Amino acid sequence: MNFSNFSKSIVVCLPILLSLTFASCNSDENVSGYSTSTNGLDYKIITDAKQAKAKVGDYVQYYSTIRTTKDSLIFSLKNAGPAEIGQVAAPKEEGDPIEILTFMGKGDSASCLIPAETFFKGVQLPSPLKAGDRIKLDIKITDVFPKADYDAKMAEIQSQKLAMAEADALNYIKANNLNAQRLPSGMYYIVENPGTGATPENGKNVKVNYRGTLFNGTEFDSSLKPGREPFEFVLGRGQVIKGWDQGIPLFKVGGKGKLIIPPAMGYGEQGQGNIPSNSWLVFDIEVLGVSEAPNKQGGIQMQ
Repeated sequence: MNFSNFSKSIVVCLPILLSLTFASCNSDENVSGYSTSTNGLDYKIITDAKQAKAKVGDYVQYYSTIRTTKDSLIFSLKNAGPAEIGQVAAPKEEGDPIEILTFMGKGDSASCLIPAETFFKGVQLPSPLKAGDRIKLDIKITDVFPKADYDAKMAEIQSQKLAMAEADALNYIKANNLNAQRLPSGMYYIVENPGTGATPENGKNVKVNYRGTLFNGTEFDSSLKPGREPFEFVLGRGQVIKGWDQGIPLFKVGGKGKLIIPPAMGYGEQGQGNIPSNSWLVFDIEVLGVSEAPNKQGGIQMQ
């Protein structure tokens, strides 16, 4: 069964959900007033604001609540944060609750019945649910966006993020009085010593010393720490972040300098270890050697 985007956020919140206590406990199920769609979904329209209904491909902003059929509260998205946004999709299986969104528009609310074992697939059923029970998934739509409008808004937000990130880099460069050059990719570099030896090329094994910091000066890694050794990798094989594959060839053996790497060429939105998401990375680099690559694929990972 496919819950699509609009229910994935609820599944992510399961650790919170499993810790909640139930607000009430009625003796009998309360499932009156539900109809069955042609696709087999049991549903009930609670509020009809008489607005245009969402279409497949549209995006909706919504709140959701999960209850037992005895109306005991399991989880409420309103208590977990701001409204979520999900895309309306066509149902893929019989009884797929994604279908409910095509019955709803801005300001509408509805409820649908889903087998508990299907909704909580892969996790333990929260008490007092048991095998064979159903849950009520209640949806409140606060807004509907045509796909073109949503895509334009996301593009605008992304453009604003990139502009802010670029401003952060320029402020760092100015504050540290760096003579940095910018590559078309958005990465900056400073050549302190170009080196006089061989130039690193794709497919070659490269040995470097490095120290990585954030814009606030926090060091997140260094090959110069006691007990560490110079780092070796094969250039151009994706063994390191994109900023390294692009930036290391700017120096010959014996060369030193800095690479100022944007998030998209570093660890992006996910971050890595003590590197927060969407972080610019500053690497002090010294290229120590270039040699033929070993036959085996893969390589040592940066710590």
